[in-house]
Amino acid sequence: MKKRDKSQKKNPKENHEEENQELKEELMTKRMNSLALPQNQSDQTQSAHANFQPDTGIILLMSTEINGLLEKGVFEVIDMLSIPPNCRIFGSRFVDEMKNPGTEKAVEKSRLVVQAYKDDGKSVVLPQSLTIQRISQRLILAMAAILPEKNLYLRDISQAYVQSTTLLNCDFFCSILKVIKPLYGVPEAGNHWFSTYHCHHTEKLQMEQSTYDPYLLYCITSFGIVGLQTDDTLFLADKDFATAENHELHKAKLLAKERELLTESSPLKFNGGHIKKHGVVITLTQPRQCKNLSLIKDWNDQYVAQRARGAYIATVCQPEAAFDLSFAAQTTKPEELHIKNLNKRLRWQINKPNRGLTFVQLDLSTLKLIAFTDASFANNQDLSSQIGYIICLMDASGRVNIIHWLSIKCKRVTRRILASELYALAHGFDAAAVIKSTIEKILARELKGKPLPLILCTDSKSLYDCLVKLGTTQEKRLMVDLMCLRQSYERRQITEIKWIDTDSNPADAMTKSNCSRSLMNLINSNTFLIKEEQWVKRGNTAGNGHTE
Repeated sequence: MKKRDKSQKKNPKENHEEENQELKEELMTKRMNSLALPQNQSDQTQSAHANFQPDTGIILLMSTEINGLLEKGVFEVIDMLSIPPNCRIFGSRFVDEMKNPGTEKAVEKSRLVVQAYKDDGKSVVLPQSLTIQRISQRLILAMAAILPEKNLYLRDISQAYVQSTTLLNCDFFCSILKVIKPLYGVPEAGNHWFSTYHCHHTEKLQMEQSTYDPYLLYCITSFGIVGLQTDDTLFLADKDFATAENHELHKAKLLAKERELLTESSPLKFNGGHIKKHGVVITLTQPRQCKNLSLIKDWNDQYVAQRARGAYIATVCQPEAAFDLSFAAQTTKPEELHIKNLNKRLRWQINKPNRGLTFVQLDLSTLKLIAFTDASFANNQDLSSQIGYIICLMDASGRVNIIHWLSIKCKRVTRRILASELYALAHGFDAAAVIKSTIEKILARELKGKPLPLILCTDSKSLYDCLVKLGTTQEKRLMVDLMCLRQSYERRQITEIKWIDTDSNPADAMTKSNCSRSLMNLINSNTFLIKEEQWVKRGNTAGNGHTE
């Protein structure tokens, strides 16, 4: 900062304006230097660097960002001598981004980010940023298709972190600035925004969080389902909740863009996914993420990066690719065969950027939750077992919406095929149970207090006999899982357990490389016919019934 002559007297307002102006000049200078080329270049390159003139639009964007942060009191200009000794001073940079490229809503954006990725103290910070689970995102879309009279909205909060109502707990210095409020790049910034925005929904809108995802909320007084993803909010609402949400947002003075409504002519982009509406049908794809994929040529870093990108797409909207990418994750030292197999799946994803999930309208009166499970004994390279499941919502007509799926390596040692099948069924039941509990609370009025039927389907005859016909096993660890499942079955938490034909089990694709035809038909047509081999017709009292 420049020293003023003591004889010059200025009021506090003028002093504050001068400090802000000096601050803006310093940040702009740093930005210009970051745009410049390194000094160890050739004479021709250095000459081009000397004549470099930044774009006027970039300067305007940076100036707008800095003015907004200063108005919100994010920074405090301090004297360098007041910084404690041995205190680290972090750098900062501007991140430029084009929002909605190639559309009428395209707009340039410049964001100031603190370079605190090497902060040693962040290891003691427990991060709690707003990140919705993918299963919750699909559940909202499924509810939007089942309840077409409700509207699906997208809300984008402007400068989310800096609108937190709490201040930073630790002293954080950036050049001659002391960062007072949460800012992008500060390790604890996500915690402050979570406290502000999550409490806004739970207290002002009277919402409760789901049993498995703290960022999936549902309303008690009116119909509303909200999914939180940092500064984006996807919510399904009736007229009353939509009005209350807009009113409370303005009352809380949270700066946000106008919310977007999903229509046939206006798709939504949320958490990297592209959401479209065709009549009462809703589709979820990720064409932008598929364009970022590329075939692997380098056997080291590129293998991990491309596998992770493909796995992200598979866990959002492409269940048929789940096993191949889960299997590739088990390889620490990829060889030529591993590269070939992974490239085969990546090529499939690159050629099908619009391949995704479709959600259709289901009959609420006959709605039920079905979990298909499967396991492959000792089929991994380390002779461990691969287990997986697919969870769907289904009605009496056979129409289906896929909600969740998983393909993972079994973490426990399996000595028998029965053990692999039992662990898969236990995983599937755990996930289905929390989904069932959440759906029952969301649809409490529509279901009129009736429980949502939960049906477990397995293609293992031995496991079916253990659960239904009171079979036994000699392994003590298996007894615990077996008793828990049997107890849930007796208490009617599990409505039915069915032994189905292997060829009609869509979860078979979660444990084998070749995608089963049943899963392909399920995704393509959103219809499914369960081919039961054996099941139990149960009476009104637990324990009464007979095997058909």
